[in-house]
Amino acid sequence: MSPQSPMDNTLLGAPPGDRLSIETRHGSIEVRRVRNHEEYAACERMSREVWGVAERNIVPRELLLTMQLNGGLVHGAFLPDERLVGFCFAFAGVREGRLRLCSHQLGVVPRFRGDGIGIALKQAQKRDAMRLGYDLISWTFDPLEARNAYINLHRLGCVARLYDRDHYGAMEDELNRGVPSDRFEAEWWLQATRPGNIDTDVPLALAIGSDGGPERRAVALSGATAAMIQIPSDFQAVKRDDPELARRWRSQSRAVFEAALDAGLIAVDFLRQGAYVMAPDQARPGR
Repeated sequence: MSPQSPMDNTLLGAPPGDRLSIETRHGSIEVRRVRNHEEYAACERMSREVWGVAERNIVPRELLLTMQLNGGLVHGAFLPDERLVGFCFAFAGVREGRLRLCSHQLGVVPRFRGDGIGIALKQAQKRDAMRLGYDLISWTFDPLEARNAYINLHRLGCVARLYDRDHYGAMEDELNRGVPSDRFEAEWWLQATRPGNIDTDVPLALAIGSDGGPERRAVALSGATAAMIQIPSDFQAVKRDDPELARRWRSQSRAVFEAALDAGLIAVDFLRQGAYVMAPDQARPGR
């Protein structure tokens, strides 16, 4: 086969490999690495559907191809007829002399959400990252997005040690406009053993008040063995219904997260009832 052939998997950066199949209410979904020009183009189109029409949020298919050819990974979730319903991509990175895989986007078509496709994409990413020799995948997420926090910390077993104010600056896409783009960095240590049950009978440093707003509690974080930080269950709804309340949540939660991190606590879990569990750094692997 000539090097120019569009079916040359080496050229396209995705050698044949394992596929992960899950059953959903929409039928069987296959998760695997993207492998041809049509699939890269489908990822580009889907980024418009998930993140809106702003050109700055669209990842060109040529860039996706180049990343996968050079240590990155691009995975897709496909229906039996090969239609793309979800994708994620990550690129190779180095920080402080340590190689890591930097996961930047994961999206699922709205009507296919809630069936575990996002988790399956991350599990496929983990499997193939380990085959490439990575032991760490990192990415950012909004600390006030409860669903993402639950998946990242509870389902996947990540930790979050870094909190960055207004990480991306002003953002105008549908999901992020209106409040500063503060971000946690999720660290997914691929070969770490998750500890047993973490004590959740600990005081709330931040709670949801009777008016739905943030209510800071008199909890001493310095020297604490653990603390919890509660956030809204649906921050997108808060932003839509009461932008000023959303900004209050951002500023006051920021203060509590930063105080907890300064006291040596990191985010180690997120409970279904909508609260972070903050525990001493040595409580989790990765240091």
